[in-house]
Amino acid sequence: MHMAIAALMLTFAARAHAESPREELAHAYVLLKMAKHDYGGHKATALHEIEAAGHELGMNLEGRGNEHERQMKSDELVSEADRMLHEARDKMEDRDRKRVARHLEVAIREVDAALRKR
Repeated sequence: MHMAIAALMLTFAARAHAESPREELAHAYVLLKMAKHDYGGHKATALHEIEAAGHELGMNLEGRGNEHERQMKSDELVSEADRMLHEARDKMEDRDRKRVARHLEVAIREVDAALRKR
């Protein structure tokens, strides 16, 4: 019984710390921005599309990132941004998803292409 309660509490704690779709979008933007490589132009196109999606949602995507992110390798930054873009798209409310779907799909496609280019 105590194990079940502990598991339930951990599940709740994990959800409380989960990022919203908008936070994930902003975080993915910062990670991509910090990546050093160009990835054949795919990174720049993905950033442009994420900026457009953020604009549609009324978001300011400027940010500096944290120390852990600054120490990550470029490919790791791009891979994590890819994961976050997928999460943001999947968790986004319908009205927001409809407004930014095209931008997110292009950004995801570009990040995936960048990862293949490394």
